[in-house]
Amino acid sequence: MSEQNKFPAHPIQLELFHSTKQLNLSEAYESIPKEVAPRDSAIVWESENIALPIEKSFSVDGQTFVSEIKPATLKTGKGKTYKSHFPYFRELRIEYALISLASKQWLGVDYHGGTEPTYKLQVTFYQIQKEIVEAINEQEGRDLKPNDCPYNTTSLHEGLKILKESSYTVYDSLGKKEYSFNRIKDFYRNGDKLIIELGTMICGYISRGDWNVADAYSILASKTYYTMKLKTLLNMKFRYARRGSFYNPSFSLLAEKIGFGEYANKRDAIRKMKQLLEGLSEVEYVLMETKKEGRKVVDAIFQIAPSNQFIDSIIEANKLNRRAKDALVSPDGEHVLIKPLESDFQNRRDYEKAKREYDTKKGQILYSQRHLSRNT
Repeated sequence: MSEQNKFPAHPIQLELFHSTKQLNLSEAYESIPKEVAPRDSAIVWESENIALPIEKSFSVDGQTFVSEIKPATLKTGKGKTYKSHFPYFRELRIEYALISLASKQWLGVDYHGGTEPTYKLQVTFYQIQKEIVEAINEQEGRDLKPNDCPYNTTSLHEGLKILKESSYTVYDSLGKKEYSFNRIKDFYRNGDKLIIELGTMICGYISRGDWNVADAYSILASKTYYTMKLKTLLNMKFRYARRGSFYNPSFSLLAEKIGFGEYANKRDAIRKMKQLLEGLSEVEYVLMETKKEGRKVVDAIFQIAPSNQFIDSIIEANKLNRRAKDALVSPDGEHVLIKPLESDFQNRRDYEKAKREYDTKKGQILYSQRHLSRNT
């Protein structure tokens, strides 16, 4: 048996990832600062067109880390000079569109001589545009066509290059390197298709099953970077949204998570954050308590009530999460049995047929597991 054949052609976790047909995001991956606003005051231009890497601190479970963001350096339009480009809203939106598309089609699997798989997505620019436009149509009740996408093919190609060429290194609080990654490992043409090799961090969380289902339509339809980041954060953190429940983050936490640093005056910044939250379809209303030191406003605590639309979205997302986590694996470890949901089918007749087949196979797997346990 060759080295390549020792590993499954379609890992179990990849099948579970595909089962959602949604935007599956990792909280750990989302916690890493990866974008830099074009006018970020932290950008230092080494020369007229070349920028130095930027460091942004972040915290996970009380531990502090630093993300060093190295910009992509691309040729200008005339091809005679180079210029630095940091990833921002367009690149984040493209990345989410790719992850959403990756859950809806079989991915190529390549082990590259190692034990950790790289996943390859085969798409067209048209499909990426369609993914974004369908989200906008669903959220805004419009009838846009893929060619109405905010990004034409030239813009998408540049965004993919920035996702590939920009790089990240994460350090702990003592300056020790933890890991490095690119968001896209590579992309190239194969006929009329684009082959996109997903980055190691995304491949890793797919293989570990370290993801939660998020609302692809709402997130991809976001009009600004900050609203997209806030929507994603609510989808990650507010997993048990229900009537009467609240999410109570501080202004400081939200500002860190979405890279919000446009206002020197804390009072103005807090007021703007509240306005951003109140404008989200996920939010019913926002209450706020300011924190002061003397007369100086130093922070605020928000009390965010979920909208009915968001509650319904989270309920469906949690169903998909539970289905993936509770899936049955065959005794040989090569097959997975995923429970059908009625929402997967166009009519109840097809659902009931799939449910009967599922129950039969489930009985067979459970019987095999009991039989094996008696013989070990």
